[in-house]
Amino acid sequence: MRQLLTSALAMIAMAVATPALAHDLPSEAANKQVVLDFYRALDDAGAAGAMSTRIKGIAERYISPDYVQHAEAFANLPGPGTPRDRLVRMFQTMPAMKLPPSKTIAVMAEGDRVMLLTAREMPPEGAGAPTLSYIFNMFRLRGGRLVEHWDVQQGGAPGGPPTMPPPGAPGPSQMPNAAAASPR
Repeated sequence: MRQLLTSALAMIAMAVATPALAHDLPSEAANKQVVLDFYRALDDAGAAGAMSTRIKGIAERYISPDYVQHAEAFANLPGPGTPRDRLVRMFQTMPAMKLPPSKTIAVMAEGDRVMLLTAREMPPEGAGAPTLSYIFNMFRLRGGRLVEHWDVQQGGAPGGPPTMPPPGAPGPSQMPNAAAASPR
């Protein structure tokens, strides 16, 4: 019996020490907070209808100059500059819209990657009712800043991009050049 108990305790100790099972290491908790703060800043700017004036400061604070964009709707934004420059310019040229904040459903971190699941009530297209959209975002962080981004929206609009803009941005059908940026 003693040997069985010792073996069980040893297995538990190994499981706890396994990195795949470790949770909320200090660096992971810090990375999650950066992503949550980034989203809060975007939500605040969107709710105030001030995205075009605040996005440059938000980007400089949270997004690395060597940022890599993997999300289809944003990966091929037109114009000169880095992916961060083009993302900022896209937000600066959008019409002011006041959107309700996104709701965080889950945030998880593993090493330098953070996955965020949010829900957002999207404005209706035409005379329809607002729709609830679930959006998965994953970021890679380095030095407290976002260096890579991937995203996917639940479903996706028929004929439109499968990805969703960050909080504060209009829906896919309202994005300039959305069809050109995300051919199907």
